[in-house]
Amino acid sequence: MIKEIKVEEFNRLARTFPNVTFYQTSNWASLKSFTGWKPLYLGYYENNKLLGIGLFLLRSMPIFDSFLAYCPRGYLINYFDFEQLESFNKELISYLKNENVFELIIDPYLPLNQRDINGDVVPNSFDNTYIVEELKKIGYKHTGYNLNYENLQPRFLFRLPLKNKTYEEIEKDFKKETKRRVNKKDFLAISVRELKKEEITDFKDLMEDTSKRRSFIDRPLTYYKQMYDTLHDDGILRYMGAYIDVDRCRENISIEKNKIKKRIEKLSEHKENNIGKLKEENVTLNSLNNLLKQLNICEKEKGKNILLSVVCLLTYGKEAIMLLAGNDEDYLQHFNSSNIIVSELIKLSINEGYDYYNFYGITGNFDPNNKNYGLYTYKKQYGGEVLELIGQFEYTIQKPLKNIYDMMLKIYKMSKK
Repeated sequence: MIKEIKVEEFNRLARTFPNVTFYQTSNWASLKSFTGWKPLYLGYYENNKLLGIGLFLLRSMPIFDSFLAYCPRGYLINYFDFEQLESFNKELISYLKNENVFELIIDPYLPLNQRDINGDVVPNSFDNTYIVEELKKIGYKHTGYNLNYENLQPRFLFRLPLKNKTYEEIEKDFKKETKRRVNKKDFLAISVRELKKEEITDFKDLMEDTSKRRSFIDRPLTYYKQMYDTLHDDGILRYMGAYIDVDRCRENISIEKNKIKKRIEKLSEHKENNIGKLKEENVTLNSLNNLLKQLNICEKEKGKNILLSVVCLLTYGKEAIMLLAGNDEDYLQHFNSSNIIVSELIKLSINEGYDYYNFYGITGNFDPNNKNYGLYTYKKQYGGEVLELIGQFEYTIQKPLKNIYDMMLKIYKMSKK
């Protein structure tokens, strides 16, 4: 039996499923309501026992009083019990038809297989292709094993397993250069903290700066404020920022320069025997002078305590998700803030008991010539694994209305172009 569930009950029950994500919360539904989606919370029961649950977002098709339904990251059920899955789907489709839904879209948070850090399928690991075939047998159309961002949500993700690991163990898998940058946190006087509500504008400024440089479309400030209002107070969302303390950083540089000058002075007493060492010390000294020069420019432009990097961190279920990230890219190469904020959020995620730190979407094209390859290499510098999901599925409930919707969507996209 399918029946509608109250919001509070839905949130409580959804948390009992192992693959729940923040997409399956009333908080996410509230955020989507700003863009015209209406939530429907449904549970599937047999003999008064809950077997499945789902958040269905309904969007109205004008004139026809009908709806497109989207179940973000799929309904929560045992996808491996095909008899139960078929019974559930039969009742679900009947229920949605009575609600005048013409099509249902799902994209289950279920891995297709196991992949390593390089995107290669791990030999002798699991293969959930048969679940795709079972969903097709009961009427779903699979949109395919796409490699890019064709679906409503990315099919390929990159994540870092944290369960039963210390930060020190995880840091061993960082690339050598990444580890070096991360370990300069105290020297550079960079600290990471959560931004307050009144600082969301600062978050937006860095996101906008990054979007212009990296050529992606940024969200408006109103959206970031809506995200905060709907997700923050229940502990799902935090806007995190990496700040540099200019005075402390300058003091650290000065102390290090004095140490180097003393070493150079001592080495110069036997200059002919220390040519190599003197050269190394002078290179380091020049590097510090350049760093100090950049720090002075940064201070002149932006003040004493400067926000250099931001992350929108979502925590729910078993994972912490780095959904969005932005940087002050004028100074990114000098102060390592992008690497530092990630390392601090990995520590935070370990301390709060999450199983994964999810860097979120990548493409499934691991060719170095792929235009999005840099996003993947940025994420893999911390170690981790590629996560390939089974993909997106569509179930047409009322074909005539579906055809009209497709035609209207095509006209809309052409007008946008």
